[in-house]
Amino acid sequence: MDARPRGLLTARVTERLRRAILDGEVELGDALSEDKLASRLGVSRSPVHEALTALEQEGLIDIRPQRGSFVFLPTREDIGNLCEFRRMVEAEALSLAMARKRDETLAAMTIAARKMHEAILADDHYGSANADTEFHLVAIENSANPYLISAYRLISSKVSALRSHRSTALVKNEASAEHFDIVEKLENDDLPGALAALNTHILKMAKRYDVEPMPGRRATGRAPRSSSLDQFSPLLD
Repeated sequence: MDARPRGLLTARVTERLRRAILDGEVELGDALSEDKLASRLGVSRSPVHEALTALEQEGLIDIRPQRGSFVFLPTREDIGNLCEFRRMVEAEALSLAMARKRDETLAAMTIAARKMHEAILADDHYGSANADTEFHLVAIENSANPYLISAYRLISSKVSALRSHRSTALVKNEASAEHFDIVEKLENDDLPGALAALNTHILKMAKRYDVEPMPGRRATGRAPRSSSLDQFSPLLD
């Protein structure tokens, strides 16, 4: 097999596993067997191993020598550190975005805020989580600073997964209201007020996401468990 098909296959496996984590098909803390994943996806172990290694770089997978691969399971300290990082990066990004692309930034943030609100009304959990992610990515992408964008990519997948796995109905409604508050302040050219609101919004993540999984979902905050992987089907050519 030449390098290009192998690379494409690894990319497809990586995206399939990434979506499984972000969309809640597997739980935080789940053990993932390379052999079982390869069998279910209809591929060899090599692209699965490479995909898990790539996802480890995104913070979504924890590879433990002699023990196996596990979906990440954050501690309270992990979540606190994520908040500190987000506060620094997102605040600077929003300042740059409003200075360099004010109209585009404001329009895109407004659209994302509305999409999240509509998804909540439709009881679309993952739709609201995706819109929440879009809202925060707007400032990052419009900052026009490639180093800042690269830095944020280090944690963006992990934060997206936390939104999917740890957001309750109350959390989603509170976050949605805070998004609209940030947008309103930006519309009124109150950047200091918007930055303060963003700072508070991010700080609340530590409390909101340091909880047990959503009602009706298996708890994973104790010991790692093995995922059945029954929901995985072979990748089609």
